[in-house]
Amino acid sequence: MESYERHKRLTLENYLSAYFRKNQGVRLGETTVVSCKVHGNDPKTPGEIRIYTDQDAGRYYFKNTEDNLVLHMDVFHEPASLDPVYVARRIWQGIETYFNKVYDENRSLYSKDDLPKLLKILTQKIILRTSGGNGNVFDLASRKVDLVPEKARKPQTHVHLLFSIEPKYYDSIIFIADAVEQAIMNQGFEIRRVDKIVHTERELETRPGFGMGIGLPGFNSPEAREQRYRQNRLQIIMNLASAFGSIEDAARFLESLTPTGNIFLGSFAKKHGDGDLKQTLLDLSNADLVKKGRFAFILTEEGKALRDFMRDHQKELEAQVRKSIRRYQIVRHNYKTYRNTELKSRKAQITDHKKVTGWSERAWLSDIAIPETVVSASARSYLEGQPHVTIKKKDIKVFGKKSFAPIDTCLAIDCSGSMVGEKIRAVSYLAEHFLLTSKEKVSVVIFHETGARVVVPFTKSYQKLQEGLRTIQPEGLTPLAKGIVESIEVIKKKRARNPLLVLITDGIPNYPLWTTDAQKDALTAARMIAENKIRLVCIGVVPNENFMKELASVGQGNLYIVDELDKNSLLDVVTREWEQYKYSK
Repeated sequence: MESYERHKRLTLENYLSAYFRKNQGVRLGETTVVSCKVHGNDPKTPGEIRIYTDQDAGRYYFKNTEDNLVLHMDVFHEPASLDPVYVARRIWQGIETYFNKVYDENRSLYSKDDLPKLLKILTQKIILRTSGGNGNVFDLASRKVDLVPEKARKPQTHVHLLFSIEPKYYDSIIFIADAVEQAIMNQGFEIRRVDKIVHTERELETRPGFGMGIGLPGFNSPEAREQRYRQNRLQIIMNLASAFGSIEDAARFLESLTPTGNIFLGSFAKKHGDGDLKQTLLDLSNADLVKKGRFAFILTEEGKALRDFMRDHQKELEAQVRKSIRRYQIVRHNYKTYRNTELKSRKAQITDHKKVTGWSERAWLSDIAIPETVVSASARSYLEGQPHVTIKKKDIKVFGKKSFAPIDTCLAIDCSGSMVGEKIRAVSYLAEHFLLTSKEKVSVVIFHETGARVVVPFTKSYQKLQEGLRTIQPEGLTPLAKGIVESIEVIKKKRARNPLLVLITDGIPNYPLWTTDAQKDALTAARMIAENKIRLVCIGVVPNENFMKELASVGQGNLYIVDELDKNSLLDVVTREWEQYKYSK
């Protein structure tokens, strides 16, 4: 296995090196271009990226005396003002995942103690720029760089990166590109596809500056300034909605920042983590929306205006949040999987209004396509010279049939203390995304402390889903057996169609149900899943892999081991399983 993984890394290293030696660039995925040269494009053709083969990136940006010492990467997105600190932190996480992956595959490369040092060295070599500022990833992630004030930020169409790394680390570029894409989408913006790369030797104007600029007509006009202000305000609101779970809760948070005290902050810290609370307040302070008063954090005048705007336009903003969730683009990954299920979905026949055929003895009267039937009868009556339209059996048209497999999904979520923060937000986002993008029902069961409860019965209502998710507060132990039993009961009680049970946990059970052995009870409960012919999907992390393998095997389900329980990994896994189940034959 180690030899195979090393072979893959060498293949990518040789592939990129070959293109760079030819002064050419490469498209990675759909949105990223990387080369050793300067990039540019014409606003009239945003999907076409030019690589200037006679303009070395190191010479142009850093005044280097040698070529091919600096890699230039651009990740493209819709015009937006991105937070460079958030992008830098996502890159940091991506590189950390990369080093841990390499270490797990071949521990002879370096020791575990060397990982923090390697991480620091590489993040210091990556220069990042968005409209919010620029600097190396290490300093930006540590907030050691002065950022561009919100009002002065200009929307841009790409995240610009420059870095100098040894070819043996070229495979880390994949992790960096993915991290940047996630940072873009998590801030509520779309990534943009690169349709074509054009290599040219046209001479560029050499001028001071940092990176490729794409001009926007009338940028300094009052209309453009107003548009930038609205865009920045919307971005801040989307970030708050993501942090608190909804526009309603984000508005309540702002309303709690009063001179008399910040009562709401304690409950937020308990649910999402004290570090997240501090980071949110720091971000708002940097945007001049919040300031530290004598006894508490209070809103500035701009903060009050933002709070009032959220209250006055709550419905429109909630619609914008739903739109953002629906449009979220999932980035596919490779995971360690263990497959145990052969369960197929049961399909039903429904009317296909896009397909019209002639009438047959087996057709139902309710399936008659009336407009098509009338047209057919009119044409026949006219050709036969009849004074009136008559309908005969041969004129009748009926709608066809198509197979449909409704999949009702139950999410069984570990809400123990270890799930606080980003993990529980990612799971909540998964539930919202599934309800908004499918026509089937979603249910949420949580297990923590010493029991389990249904926070969202099977529903198609987004409002009911949000109300249930708002009650989740991670804490305590992991009563996995109780969570499984409760999930089976709600599936049976509601007679879910082709039920899909998604079990998400980052630990192992530590509170029993029937005996004194929590793990044994969880395996007993898992057998009940198979007995009730429920398709099981388990999502875990490396520390609980061995136990989850046994649980998935007993429950005759599929197991995915992910690097971290974040939004993208969860959406990727569950979407794959849902599609495989829905279209199984």
